[in-house]
Amino acid sequence: MRVLLTCFANDTHFHGLVPLAWALRAAGHEVRVASQPALSDTITQAGLTAVPVGRDTAFLELMGEIGADVQKYSTGIDLGVRAELTSWEYLLGMHTTLVPTFYSLVNDEPFVDGLVALTRAWRPDLILWEHFSFAGALAARATGTPHARVLWGSDLIVRFRRDFLAERANRPAEHREDPMAEWLGWAAERLGSTFDEELVTGQWTIDPLPRSMRLPTGTTTVPMRYVPYNGRAVVPAWVRQRARRPRICLTLGVSARQTLGDGVSLAEVLAALGDVDAEIVATLDASQRKLLGPVPDNVRLVDFVPLHALMPTCSAIVHHGGAGTWLTAAVHGVPQIVLGDLWDNLLRARQTQVAGAGLFIHPSEVTAAGLGEGVRRVLTDPSIRAAAQRVRDEMNAEPTPGEVVTVLERLAASGGRGRGGGNHAG
Repeated sequence: MRVLLTCFANDTHFHGLVPLAWALRAAGHEVRVASQPALSDTITQAGLTAVPVGRDTAFLELMGEIGADVQKYSTGIDLGVRAELTSWEYLLGMHTTLVPTFYSLVNDEPFVDGLVALTRAWRPDLILWEHFSFAGALAARATGTPHARVLWGSDLIVRFRRDFLAERANRPAEHREDPMAEWLGWAAERLGSTFDEELVTGQWTIDPLPRSMRLPTGTTTVPMRYVPYNGRAVVPAWVRQRARRPRICLTLGVSARQTLGDGVSLAEVLAALGDVDAEIVATLDASQRKLLGPVPDNVRLVDFVPLHALMPTCSAIVHHGGAGTWLTAAVHGVPQIVLGDLWDNLLRARQTQVAGAGLFIHPSEVTAAGLGEGVRRVLTDPSIRAAAQRVRDEMNAEPTPGEVVTVLERLAASGGRGRGGGNHAG
């Protein structure tokens, strides 16, 4: 087969596609990855063939300017706790805000048109698209190509879409606005096709999350074992050496800089962890390290370390809840303390605590003392480690990317037929 993968120009969103792309190549299929030009180096560093389409956007700068507008719909997503998340007002507000400020920005006309032109010229047998990259679905629809979404985290898009459509059906006919359908419908019509929900859901969905933590969405799911990919990786000598005492990883992603919670500084957090009988590996960039001052003797400051290499040596991890970080820790059976609030980070944090595989501390409730106590608990409570290992075993029981390739071959050959709400195709 010829398989076209596509993702808007964001490194961490692209990383989730890489192991499946490798598996497709290893099975003998021809693979290309299309994105805006800014992602080309990241794609080729993964050993894959990049096809630049469209133009680069000032996405991060724009998000900085409009962040306050989207924050209401990108944080605090506490399913089962906040009843208003299922209200028409919230769901309409989410669609009305995210379509013009996010979805249509990362899937602008040059990206969509470039992807359609590439698809018509190269004629792939299958298109796989990162689940925010609706341009992949539009290109597939315009050319009649089978297509699937590839998730890197919880399927909040389709979960909220399902709730939106249910509430919309109860509204008077004159008040049934649908910003998502209007945008995708207009884009599809411009390309000579029409809108239906497949442009949101794909013909099927490849999901790397543990089965017990997948959101019920009614879509056809192809489960896939998560295989970590962190980009270019060099394993330091100290990682290869056996740790003399429990090792704790502290990583906060790009969103947390100098403070946590209500003004709790990283220096205070590290001071509190200095009293823990463990080696603390803190991944902090140069700007963070510069403002720290002296750190406790048990703290190792590093700019970057491949997480998939570090996790097997760790007894626990403290992190911001990002999907790649969470999945990498989970697939290695490492207990987690999650400080998440952005998009699906909060959901995974609560699921982790419910599963008994770690602790959830909301960023607004972080204290240095509380974080230190949480670390001590995950180090000493055997039930937490046992639960984390159960999650690991659940993930390792799923089909590998190589095994998923055979499923994709069958589904592509059927032209996307064989779909059915909620069925597992693997």
